[in-house]
Amino acid sequence: MLDMLLLFLLAGFATTLIAGILLTFFRKQIAFNERVNKYFAEPIKKQKEDLIKDDNKKSIKMSIDPYWNKGTEMLNKRVSATERKKLDILLRDAGYPFKSAIDFRLFQIVLSAGISLPFLFFILPSSDNKMLTWVITFTLALLGFRLPVFYLGKKKTARIKAINVSMPDFFDTVNLLLEAGMGLDLALVEVSKKIKGPLANEFFQTLEDMKLGKSRREAFYALRKRVPSDSFQSVITSLIQADQLGIGMAKVLGNLTVRVREQRREAAREQAMKAPVKMLFPMVFFIFPSLFIVILGPLAITLITKGLGG
Repeated sequence: MLDMLLLFLLAGFATTLIAGILLTFFRKQIAFNERVNKYFAEPIKKQKEDLIKDDNKKSIKMSIDPYWNKGTEMLNKRVSATERKKLDILLRDAGYPFKSAIDFRLFQIVLSAGISLPFLFFILPSSDNKMLTWVITFTLALLGFRLPVFYLGKKKTARIKAINVSMPDFFDTVNLLLEAGMGLDLALVEVSKKIKGPLANEFFQTLEDMKLGKSRREAFYALRKRVPSDSFQSVITSLIQADQLGIGMAKVLGNLTVRVREQRREAAREQAMKAPVKMLFPMVFFIFPSLFIVILGPLAITLITKGLGG
């Protein structure tokens, strides 16, 4: 038994020694192969996987598009101009996650039917309480119809937050380029290329409007209308006024970035002051009952089993 153990240890030591010698001699070749795989093989493999995914998405889209287009054509005749305008405002504030108001309305209908109809067809025939089943089906249909609206509200909040977070750095960089002698439009283009996000996309849209013939004032008015953020709208209003009065943009942007950072600090202080109030309800309903059970539980068990004399 001892001989077999020594044999296994000797074989392991020899294998480790040979592997170490081989790694020492072929170290450069192994490093070269790893670099080749990292910079050539892996990107090609990833590119092939992306192409396969794109082909699958295209095939699925091609099978769905005819039915989707028929649905949009039918809804296009039924949705009123007032309702379409309201949906356009919701989509604009959320950053247009859907192509148009008609596509959004069709998605609401499809989601509502997809949630409620299976429950109606499979649960209702075998249900004893038909009225309750109908109420649940109607509730599911209403929930499916309203969920996309809640989604747009979440997208709007996240978009406004992203714009407010990126505003100081964005306008600081624009201010540096203006002080270096670059024009406002070119500075906005360069900064929008470097700093990605919803704020850069909005300025790209504004610059495209200016290329199509709008004046800077009109394009900035449209930008202010598209972004429902109070701090951003105040910044754009100051830029419009500075452009009208001929004030230097660099000085205006410098003061605006200082003001935006102060507003963000005040908002952070406000959120910090709200934290104790927000923590009160979880503590009362979740933490305190657990503490009472742990602390007073043994005492209650002792009183129940042994009484006061125990």
